[in-house]
Amino acid sequence: MTWISGQWTKLRSGTTKFAAAARERARNFKWKSPSKHVLIWTGSIGGVLVVGWVTLNMLLANPSTGTPMINWAIGAFGNKSAKVQVGHLEHPFSDRFILRSFDWPGTIEADAIEINYDLFGFLPGRVLARRIWVRDGEIILEDKAPDEARTTFNPQQYVDEIDAANVAIKFTRNDKLRVVNIVSADGSFSKGNVRAEAASGKNKLTFDGLQRDWGGSLTGNITAQGQNLKDLADIAGASAPDTPPFNIKGALSVHSQTWSVENLTGRMGDSDLGGLVRINLAQKKPLLTVDLTSNSLDFDDLGVVFGIPLGTGKGETENAEQVKAKEVYDRSARLIPDARIDFTRLAAVNADINFVAAKVVDAPMGINAMTLKGALRDSVLDFERAFVKTSTGDLDAKININASKDPAVTKANGDLKNVAISRFIDTPMVRGSLNGKFALTLTGSGFREAAGTANGEVGLWSNNSELAKFAVEGAGLDLGEILLLWATEDKREPQYIKSRCLAANIAFKDGQATLKPAVIDNKDSLVAATGGVNLKNESVDIEVFARPHDVSIGTVSGDIRIRGTLRNMTFQALNEETALQAGLSALLATISGPLGVLPFIQTGGEPDAPCATLLADAKETGAKNNPAQNVRPKKG
Repeated sequence: MTWISGQWTKLRSGTTKFAAAARERARNFKWKSPSKHVLIWTGSIGGVLVVGWVTLNMLLANPSTGTPMINWAIGAFGNKSAKVQVGHLEHPFSDRFILRSFDWPGTIEADAIEINYDLFGFLPGRVLARRIWVRDGEIILEDKAPDEARTTFNPQQYVDEIDAANVAIKFTRNDKLRVVNIVSADGSFSKGNVRAEAASGKNKLTFDGLQRDWGGSLTGNITAQGQNLKDLADIAGASAPDTPPFNIKGALSVHSQTWSVENLTGRMGDSDLGGLVRINLAQKKPLLTVDLTSNSLDFDDLGVVFGIPLGTGKGETENAEQVKAKEVYDRSARLIPDARIDFTRLAAVNADINFVAAKVVDAPMGINAMTLKGALRDSVLDFERAFVKTSTGDLDAKININASKDPAVTKANGDLKNVAISRFIDTPMVRGSLNGKFALTLTGSGFREAAGTANGEVGLWSNNSELAKFAVEGAGLDLGEILLLWATEDKREPQYIKSRCLAANIAFKDGQATLKPAVIDNKDSLVAATGGVNLKNESVDIEVFARPHDVSIGTVSGDIRIRGTLRNMTFQALNEETALQAGLSALLATISGPLGVLPFIQTGGEPDAPCATLLADAKETGAKNNPAQNVRPKKG
């Protein structure tokens, strides 16, 4: 231990002496004057640089010598094929280059460009050009393969002040050349007063108050006007459905590869819009975020989005595509529109979607509000909620559209709660509300194609339905009751019979919708409907018949047949049974006149329908055994 202490004392003593010697040498150090040769060489180099700088400025300021020098520099450090017809400094020692007829193949060309460069533009927080003045030119953005990240045009990263007119920005999106024309642009990004107008096809973009923020991001305001939002989405490398004409504005924010429009307001067609739209181009497949609300949505505008040709004519905001589609639909004999959705657009982006319409007007089935919430990933559009509200009830569904293969496959399932029957059938013959469950699978990119492949089941039931007495007797062709009602009933206040139950199962197989059947039971009669609709050609073949629970006089044999097409139905109430009944009546009348009414008397006695079982079955889609199939009343 004594030895260690001694060694430590020696080490400290040596270190102290070394430090003292170092301080003494530093105090006694004297700078030697540079040699004469060093001064001469240093002065010579400095002089050469000054003379070279002066000479270079004099040569660059002269168009006859400046043009070839600029062309050499462009070829050596850029593109050998690039050139200017005339290029020079504005004057010696100026920071402004004047270029005329500049052509850089595949990148940029312009009739006239003036650039005020920044010698320290390579430093962080600075830009390469303090000011750019350009007239009549075009900028070509680099083409990207489908699996590469998209590029964007961010001028604020390279220039501060801009003064441009008639400049076309060209790029390729989805194998199609896109062109955005900069009509005018002027102002300073650092001062936040850049204003610009751009046009692409029938779309017009106006920018105001553009400002470069920290990190090179861009903020400002944007107004977009056009005939179809789909065309505007193509410009940003995104995808959108067809829309009516639009006029929207909002706060623009561009950071790196992300473009956002927040606090969005405006109109699309006859509907108002507000919210947020954002697209992130940093990934190989852009991510689109849509979070929109509408205080008053015209359903016609939503119909256009899904390819349904509705709402054209006087008082409607429309474009040429809508008018043409509606004219074609009106000339068609089909009810289901021959509209196709271009599901290939789903492959262009991924998306998060949230849309809420607080109020819906001019909608079928009394729809007055709706919500859509879903996500798009790799061509699969999954709406976790599609909620439709009416004044009496709601439809709550989940919809999955898989467009990764052609044709697209759509799966839909959900519930119907307390929706007025009049929303489905506009008739005073039946009233009350419907509940339901459905699970369907459709294959196809067009409405007709998808309907013609429908598979699944729909169950419908009502706990409060009432059937007009006139309709009950009509279903049973009870002429005696019909004539009595016609003579005595107040047409403004028809008589109704409360139903014990209303239940229906509709089975869909390869586009054939079949009633299994539909049953309405009340104290007067058991009414049923069988048959169905072929959705491939929209042909209808439905039979409606009834058996009375009581004695009926004046009942005609036969049934009611509904035929034709969905758009043009026909009703038939007489058949061969009716002719046989009339012949038998005539024969009996020859024996005794009163006997002629015997064939028209039904003794009744039809048992009540198994309502509890029918309702339970309607509430369970996909049931293998359907007890309703055993309920098939026939005339006695």
